[in-house]
Amino acid sequence: MVFQTKCVFKEVMDVDAMISAHYEAFNKDNPVNKVPLNIKVESPLGELVFEMKDSAANDFTIEHPMEGEYRLCFTSKSYQVAQSTRIALKWREGVEATSFETLAKKDNLDSVHTELLRLEDSVHNIHLELQNIRRKEEQMRDVNELTNSRVAWCSVGALMICVGMAVMQIWSLRKFFVRKKIL
Repeated sequence: MVFQTKCVFKEVMDVDAMISAHYEAFNKDNPVNKVPLNIKVESPLGELVFEMKDSAANDFTIEHPMEGEYRLCFTSKSYQVAQSTRIALKWREGVEATSFETLAKKDNLDSVHTELLRLEDSVHNIHLELQNIRRKEEQMRDVNELTNSRVAWCSVGALMICVGMAVMQIWSLRKFFVRKKIL
């Protein structure tokens, strides 16, 4: 951390996926020394989702996140402390954030069922990512087509101006030559 407050932005695509994160702040010269920081997590709408004061390491979970960009801000007590602080952040969402072991213990599932649940969630996440990629591709295609049509109309306008200028030059040159009795 160079400044007193450092913010990290993370894009969340899946609305129903759980988000969990673990952070740890330590001195860059001596990683054993933990540095207490204040942390704030804000939703895409700017609402405070999580806040912890004077904590060197902690976990937090967001159960039903909304789609958009989340903001994680770490604040140290002074500029000098911030210069010597490093932060390790592990952000997990979707299948990575789900604890299938506790789910298996809770529902009395064996390892095969647990692995099937994990694979089902993975397939669901892949499907959502593909839908998101298709949606972005449609948006980019629409922007491309709009830009293409604007450039085409701009080219037609430039051509009309060039033709108009050529006609004006021919007309003025003809008028000049007639006045000088060359034509």
